[in-house]
Amino acid sequence: MTPLGTVDTSFLLAEDRQMPMHTGGLMLFRYPEGVHEEWLHETLSSNDDPTAVHYPFNQKVVWPLRRLGLPHWVLDRDLDPNYHVRHSALPKPGRFLEMFRLVSRLHATRLHRDRPLWEAHIIEGVEGNRFALYVKTHHSMIDGVGSMRMLRACLSSNPDERNMPAPWNLERPRHAGSHKLGPKAAVAATAGAMGGVLRFAAAVRHREKHGMIAPFQTPATILNGRVTGSRRFVAQSWPLSRIKNVAKSLDATINDIVLTMSGGALRRYLIDQNALPSEPLTAMTPVSFRPADSDIEGNSFSVVFASLATELGDELDRLRAVQHSMGEAKRLLKGMNSAEIPIFTSVVALPVLIPHLLRVSGRTRPTFNVTVSNVPGPREQLYWNGAPLEGMYPLSIVTHGQALNITVTSVGNSLDFGIVCCRRSVPSAQRLIDHLEEALKELEARA
Repeated sequence: MTPLGTVDTSFLLAEDRQMPMHTGGLMLFRYPEGVHEEWLHETLSSNDDPTAVHYPFNQKVVWPLRRLGLPHWVLDRDLDPNYHVRHSALPKPGRFLEMFRLVSRLHATRLHRDRPLWEAHIIEGVEGNRFALYVKTHHSMIDGVGSMRMLRACLSSNPDERNMPAPWNLERPRHAGSHKLGPKAAVAATAGAMGGVLRFAAAVRHREKHGMIAPFQTPATILNGRVTGSRRFVAQSWPLSRIKNVAKSLDATINDIVLTMSGGALRRYLIDQNALPSEPLTAMTPVSFRPADSDIEGNSFSVVFASLATELGDELDRLRAVQHSMGEAKRLLKGMNSAEIPIFTSVVALPVLIPHLLRVSGRTRPTFNVTVSNVPGPREQLYWNGAPLEGMYPLSIVTHGQALNITVTSVGNSLDFGIVCCRRSVPSAQRLIDHLEEALKELEARA
């Protein structure tokens, strides 16, 4: 048995029917030249042998009373691969519109708690001689950076490589217990983390000077009520060179540009809905601290609360406000090591988790308005058994109180935006794609 960590357990405890706590990824491929009709089924289909499914996809959650009821991962000896791996086909003409509608429905359903917490859906009939693979995993099982590493390990930069496994069939090393600290190290880590919490509190008290934002320092908007179980997913790719050129010209990072584009798009969207507050919206931005040699499972991230400066009409002014807001938070995290950050995160994230655990989220003042996450992805052109990867669109979590989630990943020469929202709370979500383009064009003009 392997116990779940505090953050991992919180995702299980907070979940309900309207708020599934899984993330997903939609990978878009083009068929290799000259393959026959049954190629995809023969290459990617699951078999009936459960031993072909490897860790962590062969693990399920149990809550043993003899261990104080805390959840643990155990090997599922009754695993049925055909339950987890499923085939779908789009209605003609198989446009991205039909694909996104299907993925929206798939992302809205909860994972079965009595089985390993993942599903894979092979989607055929995508226009342009393409197929797609949508994989969803519970957030207690793996975080976004871990998911990207898992998917990257199944791909190759060699278009001629064959016999490549699916993510759930990939054998990977386990480093059990490598994260455990001795008593002295645990005391030192706790002391360092508490010092970080005190510095965080001091910076929040002088918000105008440092730009540091704490939970609940945000206005209530139409994005921050109770959500339904229905989801809407939209996505778009932008050339990475466009983002890099703007970032270089304006002395900013790619993440600064992503946050500024998101703030500009939300400002335009809320103006269209006649719902823009006078105070700036804030975003929770996960920041990974995962060591390069760590396991892929579990969660290794901290959180930063950043201003999106939606009260400002000028994109350059918004960019500088975002940089000011993120700067102190980055310095704070850089001053802590990988043992201190999880403790710091557990304390700082408590105001976010408690409303969900008490089932009052969406009925009180929001802890933040929207999640904006940037997950680094592979930079080279990749293939799966000769099929070129043309897009990798992330799907994340929508919760009571935060009905919109924007997650971005870089793949090859593009930056892929995946937007997930509650269908009722965020009407006409497709408009956000147009507004992101408008915000980027304005930044280019200023650059």
